[in-house]
Amino acid sequence: MTEQPSTRRRTERGAAMVLGAIFFAFLALPLCAVGVDTARWWVEAQRLQAAADAASTAGVTYMPDDFAAAKARALQIATINGYTAGGGTTVTIAPGDRPTQLKVTITQTVDNFFAKSFGVDTSTISRGAMADYNGPAPMGSPCNTFGNEPAGGSTTSGPVASQLTGMVPTLANCSTNPQYWANIGGPDWPKNNGDQFMTRSCAGGTAGCTGTKNDEFDPLGYFYVVRVGPSAVNKSVRIQLYDPAFVAQGDFCERGPLGIEVTANAWNPYTSTDAIDRYKKQASGATNSFCTGDVASTPVPTITSFGLRGVVASKDPRQAPPLSTCVRQYPGYATASLRGDTLLGSPPAATYDDDLAKVFHQWVTMCDFTPTEAGDYYIQVRTNVALNTSSPDGNGGYQGNMAVYNQTTDNPAVGGGGGNRFAIRAFGSGISAGDLSVSAHERMAIYANATGANSEFNLVRVIPSAAGKTLVFGFFDVGEAASGGTMQVMPPADSNMSSNIAGCKGSGVVNGTLTDCKITGIQSSGWNGKQQFIRVPIPTNYSCTTSSQGGCWFRVGVNFGGGNVVNDSTTWTAKIEGEPVRLVE
Repeated sequence: MTEQPSTRRRTERGAAMVLGAIFFAFLALPLCAVGVDTARWWVEAQRLQAAADAASTAGVTYMPDDFAAAKARALQIATINGYTAGGGTTVTIAPGDRPTQLKVTITQTVDNFFAKSFGVDTSTISRGAMADYNGPAPMGSPCNTFGNEPAGGSTTSGPVASQLTGMVPTLANCSTNPQYWANIGGPDWPKNNGDQFMTRSCAGGTAGCTGTKNDEFDPLGYFYVVRVGPSAVNKSVRIQLYDPAFVAQGDFCERGPLGIEVTANAWNPYTSTDAIDRYKKQASGATNSFCTGDVASTPVPTITSFGLRGVVASKDPRQAPPLSTCVRQYPGYATASLRGDTLLGSPPAATYDDDLAKVFHQWVTMCDFTPTEAGDYYIQVRTNVALNTSSPDGNGGYQGNMAVYNQTTDNPAVGGGGGNRFAIRAFGSGISAGDLSVSAHERMAIYANATGANSEFNLVRVIPSAAGKTLVFGFFDVGEAASGGTMQVMPPADSNMSSNIAGCKGSGVVNGTLTDCKITGIQSSGWNGKQQFIRVPIPTNYSCTTSSQGGCWFRVGVNFGGGNVVNDSTTWTAKIEGEPVRLVE
């Protein structure tokens, strides 16, 4: 009998349902289950990659100097992102292909849903990242002193002996007399006197100015890096400042002291053996190792403030935590304050000023502190914070004014028309060579007042992560000398670069290719208040000795000729073009 059409359709529908059930049970359902596992693996892989990226970029800022700190920071960031080593999680931290790189690999075991039915309970997913770091570059010194290091006047204002002894790292080129001082201007000191960033006002024709306004004025001032290595952790570190107060005496100390002539070497409790040399009035154009050359352009003395900040992961000193026990302010002294009788304390003169005697041409203890971790600590120096005299520190300064840290803008009520020149050193017992250094952070304002200045000093440390990039450094307002000078940039002595750098280019006063990375004919005329940049190409195969703080330092040689009088305040800057932290893998 022939099947009727309606019966045939019902039979076909039933068969389709059976086939659909078979398809869903044996194909669609497993595919959905596999999709659940696959989606979980994909999500976990994304989380792993993000965590590895974050951990490597956070930890790499400690490379190449402190792998232990880099590893600890990377592990901390991995934990914050949900991956703590142990159980089903593995976090591996290792140096990268270069000493400035850090590689982080995170491996995670995840539970399966569908695959479990086949006896595969878990899957292992791994993701890695490698970051590279090229900044910020320390400037000026790989050692524990910055600037000249004259002798201390006595054990109470010393120590008398140099603190470089036993502290110089391998390959470092450090001296007790590099022929420069740290320099900072009062806010009313004209910019064309050499301080590029701490001065508000400009004379006509000065670079970086709009009319009489300094467009580059930075109310936060300058920062110096006190780099603490492993052997200095939990040790007492003393920071001292030489001649920290502004005392108007002239570029060559030709204006002081006045009044009673200093005639004995034992002049007060702080100068028991050398007061005549330490205090004597100099002939114009002459100088000695004690003379910092503070100079005034207005009658208002400059107030100088110093504050120490702690370690910060970002390496941005502006974000570093203040150390409230290590902040000091020093009042300024006008020319009339600097007299032989104000310094005469043995026997005391009626006009004797003990606070002035403690700081003038003396090493003064800023503070003692005990670093709890290795890394970069920062000394902030500025001249636009009002003086708070409520808490004398007993060393000629005042302590406790947190405005030195917390005042983030300018205080226009604070004046000061002079340049203060000083030096910094840090030392302590039981600390290994190279584990304590003082350098400028990104900007270096210095003053030279030596006759026949012909010096070679450390300019900037450039580590191998800069290979293939360009070092750009500038110098502002160079050339305060009677005749033309020369300046040459030289590569690190421990690098694989040729001694005469090729391919340097200048822009500013001198433009175009610079043979052997040298500029000649530098003098006041044409250079006063001007900015010059030099671009230095770093070879793609650049290498140097990163294992020592004394390695990888580019140097600059400045020669103004024998017998030529130099009194030159300049501001130096340096940076590697490009992002300081970057993922390379």
